Amino acid sequence: MNIINAAAYARYSSDNQREESLSAQLNAIKDYCQKKGYILTNVYTDEAKTATNDHRKGFQQMITDSELKLFNVVVVHKFDRFARNRYDSASYKRKLKINKVRLESVLEQLDDSPESVILESVLEGMAEYYSKNLAREVRKGLLENAKAGIHNGGRTPYGLKVNPITRKYEIDETRYKAVQMYFNGVAAGIPLAEIARRINAEGFRTYTGDKFKVTSFDTWANNRKYKGDYAWDVATKKDAEGKRNSHAKKPIEEQTIIPGVIPAIIPTELWERVNALMKERQRTGGSMTAKETYLLSGKITCGSCGANYFGEGYNSRGRHYAYYKCSGKCGNNGVDKYKLEKMISEMLEKTCFSEEGMEEIKDNVKKLYADRKKNIDSEIAPIKNEIRKLELKIDNWLELIGEGTPDKRLFAQKVSEANERKTLLESQLTKMNVIASSQTIDEAILIKVLKAKKDQLLSSNEEDRKQVFKEYVDKVVINTVNDQTIIELCVRCFNGGGEGICTPVSKSCHKSVYACILYFKFRQS
Repeated sequence: MNIINAAAYARYSSDNQREESLSAQLNAIKDYCQKKGYILTNVYTDEAKTATNDHRKGFQQMITDSELKLFNVVVVHKFDRFARNRYDSASYKRKLKINKVRLESVLEQLDDSPESVILESVLEGMAEYYSKNLAREVRKGLLENAKAGIHNGGRTPYGLKVNPITRKYEIDETRYKAVQMYFNGVAAGIPLAEIARRINAEGFRTYTGDKFKVTSFDTWANNRKYKGDYAWDVATKKDAEGKRNSHAKKPIEEQTIIPGVIPAIIPTELWERVNALMKERQRTGGSMTAKETYLLSGKITCGSCGANYFGEGYNSRGRHYAYYKCSGKCGNNGVDKYKLEKMISEMLEKTCFSEEGMEEIKDNVKKLYADRKKNIDSEIAPIKNEIRKLELKIDNWLELIGEGTPDKRLFAQKVSEANERKTLLESQLTKMNVIASSQTIDEAILIKVLKAKKDQLLSSNEEDRKQVFKEYVDKVVINTVNDQTIIELCVRCFNGGGEGICTPVSKSCHKSVYACILYFKFRQS
């Protein structure tokens, strides 16, 4: 029998008092490991940390230790303790997988079946829904602060200060003239180096006590607070790795601008003129080539030679081209990346994310939960039965002891052993009841999650779309027949092995947990 070493990871967020405490999570994990026969060797915890980011010391230490082969499995109470962001979750699960470490949940027990791939996606989507809903409520409060001109955190722009009592912005009498010198200088066509020299000559210094230089003014021309406007929610969203470019901003039409709530240092007309001048200067800079994202990477195989397809792009005559090409030498046609991805997106939209498809997924998730509850209930029944039998035996033995039986010591030992067994069974029963009570699902939230997944599929964000392809596309097989390209798309469908979802363009349906295989002709032009 192989020894399986386990690590426990528990996290408690102070912003949600309904969450299970660290001790409750760890107790449940210990019981789970005992039942599974795992040896619990490592325990990692994080307190008052959100799972929407990965800045968690205990979590990061656990990932690092997984590389050292200190354990074979990581056990969490629920998957949302691991991460509430699908991309972080996928990334760290991949790291654990590379290190040959499994991830298991006490309350959400999954396996390697195709159904579990979709169920895990659903569970992660619901966890992210709850997390984002909480974030939305926080953002409401921040927006109200912005409307009132109240500081929402972060560094205060040079020339302004925050009143410690009202938390509103005020003009910093000791610094605001440096800001005026900058705007007047740019409007007059004075070089930035000369503007910096003049500001330094007046005795002004940066917040860090250094002299001003050209790069000290990088954000001044774009800062609307200088003309009295509160620009809120200006930063771009985090990328798929949870990172954010602190210098990148949303388009102005997507920002929330509250005019006139901050004392103005610069007149609006002057600010607009300088802002336009600096934007014009920036346009003279070079542009960077965007990294190509291949949504079907690792999913496509050649129907002729069985080799994998790879993505390849190149520029010609001012245009960019991208293709999926066979890595073998069979001569199978390459396929236009954009057209293929668009076609498969449309197929997913018609199957998994149509109204009928989402309803079917919902029904099958409900059925799976019901089946699991039924199985758990079937395990609970014999435990209850054994407890009842033990209680009867204990009562009989106690009665014999009370009557003065000569075997009093023997029966006392039996009572002690029976009570010990009963305590163990009651602990198992409590755990099983908790698991059974968790086998329910909020249908409305599930549909919201699936609709959000559909929005993700239709998003312009390539990483969002790639995640959907990863979860719902099992494989794509490409064949060339009489100079025609035939695409065989195998879609994961949450149907427990029954008939797949068929669409008008499908030619045949494969009875498997991978749903139907959709055959269609593909035209390159």
